[in-house]
Parts: sequence; C-alpha cells; structure tokens
Amino acid sequence: MPTITELTIVEFDHTVTYAYDALGRKLPGSAPPTRTTRRFGVRIRTSEGIEGSYITLWSAPPLATPQVAALAQAVVGRSLGERELLWDHANRAQAKSDRIGYGAIDIALWDAMGKTAGQPISALLGRYRDRLPAYVSTVGGGHGLGGLATPESYRDYAHWCAERGIPGYKIHGPGTGRVRDEIAALRAAAEGSAGRSDVMTDPGNGLSTLADALKLGAVCDEVGAFWWEDPMRDDARLGHAILRDRVRTPLLITEFVRGLDQRVELAIAGATDFLRADPELDMGITGVMKTAHAAEALGIDMEVHASGPAQRHCMAAIRNTNYYELGLLDPETGNPLHPPVYADDYAEDVGSVGTDGCVAVPTGPGLGVTYDWNRILSMNADSRVFTAHA
Repeated sequence: MPTITELTIVEFDHTVTYAYDALGRKLPGSAPPTRTTRRFGVRIRTSEGIEGSYITLWSAPPLATPQVAALAQAVVGRSLGERELLWDHANRAQAKSDRIGYGAIDIALWDAMGKTAGQPISALLGRYRDRLPAYVSTVGGGHGLGGLATPESYRDYAHWCAERGIPGYKIHGPGTGRVRDEIAALRAAAEGSAGRSDVMTDPGNGLSTLADALKLGAVCDEVGAFWWEDPMRDDARLGHAILRDRVRTPLLITEFVRGLDQRVELAIAGATDFLRADPELDMGITGVMKTAHAAEALGIDMEVHASGPAQRHCMAAIRNTNYYELGLLDPETGNPLHPPVYADDYAEDVGSVGTDGCVAVPTGPGLGVTYDWNRILSMNADSRVFTAHA
C-alpha cells in the first residue's frame, strides 16, 4: 500500500455577487455588491505518484484550515491503507473542537484510494445504486443571492421544478425569523408543487420558540410535507421530542450537531425521525458512512447533507436514504455559492437532473471529477505544504 508523502492546503478566494435586495428586488446599477470568502482544498500525494484531492464547497476558513494544519503531520508518512486509524486519531485529537477540518482530509484520502485501485469511491464503499433521486434545495430568501423572497417566488419555482420532473423541492425560507413568513412560503411551495413533487422546509434553526415551531409543524402536516428540518434554535432533546409527538411530518435534525455519538443519542432519545450527516462537516466520507450504518441499526433513515461529489458517492452506498440535496439553487442565479473549481462537466444545477428525476454518480476513479487547479491557484491562492520530513 502506498505511503502518503505530502499534504498541501490550498486557500483561495470565491466571490459571490449580490444582485437582489432583502425583498427580492433587482438591485440597480451595473456594479452590484459582492462578497468574497476564503475557500480551501486539500491535495495528498502518495509514494506511487497518485494525487488525492478535494475542494470544500461548504466548510471554509477560518475555522477549518487550522484543524487541517494541526492534523497534517499525523497524516504524512502513514500508509494510505490506514484511513480508519487516521480517522480515529483525528476524532480523538480534536475532541474539544467541531472537527470539521478533517472532512477534507478524509475525502482526499478516499480519492487517492479510489485512484490507486482504479475504482470510483462508491464501488469501494459497496454500491447500492447509481442514480440518486434529487430534490431542489433553494437558496435562502432575503439573502441577496437571488430572486426568492416572496411566497409567489417560491410557488413559481416549485411549479417550474415540478414541470421538469424533479421529484422533491425544499425551501430555505425568507429568513426573517418570523414564523408567519415561513408558513406563507411553505404553503406557496406546496401550491406550486400541486402534489407532483415532495415538499420540505428548512428554517435553518431560525425559529426562536417551541410555540413557533409547533405552528410551522401544523402547516407541514396540512400540506403533507415529506419532512421538516431544523425548525428551531438549539437541538435540545425535550423540545424536539415534543415536536415529534405533536407533528406527524417526519422531523430531520442533526445538521448542526457534531459528533457521531451525539447524533445517535438524539435519535435514541426520540428527538428526531431521521439523521443528517455531511462529509465536509462530519469527518469525511468515513464519518458519513458511520452515521448511515448507525441509523440503519436503529431502523431509521439518514439523509446526506448538501451537494458535491463526495455526497454523491456516499448516497450511492447507503440504502436507508431518500433524496440527494441539489443546492443551493435559485431560479435566476443558479447555484451562486458553489465555487467554479471543475475542469470537466460536473455540475450541481437542475441540468444535472435526468428525465428519471435523478442525478448520476461519477464513474471515474476516486471522486471521479477533475479539478481546474490552474484556475483555483489564480484565485488569490495561498498554499502550505507538509511533508514527512517537515
């Protein structure tokens, strides 16, 4: 088995254009405001000249990269086949942190392993499916990233997606923190879907009280929502157990919960119907598969959070899961939050959904995608290299 000889952290800028105001109105002028955030990726080289790499799409500095740097020297010099040992070391070494940095390392290790074996990651995991039923996950309204802000805009986009045979539609609501606005957007989405697609809502922990969450839950039941997600502040067991007791719609939390043991404890305590896990946020592909298998043992479903090639490979190897989250999308601006990092035709947009309502799993070795490193390195990039002799 090859040895890991080098690990490189690459940080770069990603600029997002804000073309709308908080009310969904088009901003005037030819130079709309922008916001630049730092993104990062990890490149691993092995003694056989194989490179495994991953560019994060959701997690970003300043919290994640120091964790990667802290773990880098524990990775270089080790055998590529010791992925589980390295995961255990990271889990223990960063037990007092959220551990989100290790996700990128673990995914890059899987990419290198797949390339070494000449197989896609889904095959190494044990493929269950090669087509993933997808739902459009909208960008949050009122954030200036697109035209979604009014109930009518959510309704029209739901209709547009359903017309194209996309089987699921999840809203990130207006983001005002007012339950009446979340309810109006959900009812409008259900009206636009008109029973042709599953509808979900995700306030993103935005509601401040249990009473407000119960109001939204009642509307979830009213419209027949497929699930509702992270409705209120915190992830307290008792409050969410009350929601599960009083609302029929399945409750999905744990996006904001770090640690396999904590996610499983919430499920056992009756605080959620489904579990969530994300390869970037939950210690990589290894962490997601541990959560999926734990959920399977409990007899519940595990939904993979967010979109990207690592998510696709994970879902392809999980039986007890329902939908691939295609996001975050807007009817006018597309997918503004994803940095343009691919040199091939890989995309996270409605065009990647086939006539069967599914997205494909990359078939090439490893992640099966090609990164445009020349472009990435031109985006105000900085690199730190760690070797076995550093």
